[in-house]
Amino acid sequence: MKLSTQDLLDAGESASIEFKRSLADEQRILETIAAMATRGGGTVLVGVRDGGEVVGVDLAEGAQERFVQRAMAAVDPRVYLDVREELVAGRLVLRIDVPPGDGPHLAKGRAFMRSGPSTIAMSRDEYERRLIARLRESTGYERVVDEGSSLAEIDPEVVEVFVERGRTRGVRSGEEPSDLVRRLRMASGDKLTVAGQLLFGRDAHAAFPQAVIRARARRGGAEDVRAIEGSLFTQIDAAVALVLRNLRVQPVRDAVVREDRLELPEAAVRETVANAVAHRDYRSTAPTQLVLDDRALVVWNPGQLPPPLTPARLREEHPSVPANPLIARALYLAGYIEEWGTGTNRIVTSMAAQGNAEPLFEERDAGFRVTLPLPGALPADLSPRQADFLQGTDGGQRFTTVDYAQAAGVAKRTALADLRQLADLGLVAAEGRGKASRWRRL
Repeated sequence: MKLSTQDLLDAGESASIEFKRSLADEQRILETIAAMATRGGGTVLVGVRDGGEVVGVDLAEGAQERFVQRAMAAVDPRVYLDVREELVAGRLVLRIDVPPGDGPHLAKGRAFMRSGPSTIAMSRDEYERRLIARLRESTGYERVVDEGSSLAEIDPEVVEVFVERGRTRGVRSGEEPSDLVRRLRMASGDKLTVAGQLLFGRDAHAAFPQAVIRARARRGGAEDVRAIEGSLFTQIDAAVALVLRNLRVQPVRDAVVREDRLELPEAAVRETVANAVAHRDYRSTAPTQLVLDDRALVVWNPGQLPPPLTPARLREEHPSVPANPLIARALYLAGYIEEWGTGTNRIVTSMAAQGNAEPLFEERDAGFRVTLPLPGALPADLSPRQADFLQGTDGGQRFTTVDYAQAAGVAKRTALADLRQLADLGLVAAEGRGKASRWRRL
């Protein structure tokens, strides 16, 4: 039951009640609205001193409507306020009832919370903790029951492989396949959920034709093209196998040992493919796409990064916010994903350890794209003149700074700066000194 305004005045300020002298304190009012929506609702009374004395508020014509519009624009996610004017002891009070929100909520881009009768800024860690908790509590598409399914569609061979792979991570053996799928929360009654079908169904592709990886490797004049279907475990294994068999082996020699290794580290390839399968939006009709050519491996999956993640944050320590937590947990138990929240860090680390160029993470074309450059591939952030020059030179070719300046149409000083940058990237190397100095294309 909603309390009367007089009851609120008698109760005094608290986590759910706030007094404000006037609308001139609009910024603090907006912050309090965001904090109350996050907390579970509350009321702001404008025209009241902190101690509860009603002093009234002067409202110009249309002021209330303009305030509501500004509040709707400033608070995110949007909060639908109940705002009305009331006479209390002969003075006008503006009552703002704040409903429980789908928080945490921001006011002009910042998060706030209630601490007793005060509104305080929320730390980034607290904001992320609350946001992740809300995302995990929400019912995602992977939990939707596939009404046309039955537990009889569980593939016991897939379950057997899952159990075998998951022994080291606590997966129990000896369970009936249906009991295991239920325990993983991928069944409801006698039917499978979307996650249950995708991971353990005999023919998930029939129910979800979008759950496929369109893979193409084009190296030189040869092509290796596949539409990879089956359980998500099968898709990851088959896609990684396609990439590995189309990568070339390169001899690498240090001062003592000669080592043959693939152009891309297997760990980076596996993490990239597994992450695309784990975090894609399975409501989208678009397939996951994988392309390998002589420049890079590119993997694209439909779906955007969930907040607070950004492509830049994926390179540093960041929270785990899986789009499909049940699918991600199953892939973790089976060893396809390492510790949650570290997959992109492992990609960056393994690429650097092998001397490859940095991977590129992008939100692009209504999806998320990862690019793993092959050795010798040109980084995306080169200037057009640098890229044009390198594409016109062969490995081992030698040239001078003047040669580069003339070809690029720049001054010698600019040419020298360009070449030093290319040397830092491992694309050219300086040889000799003075008039005998040259550059060599690596």
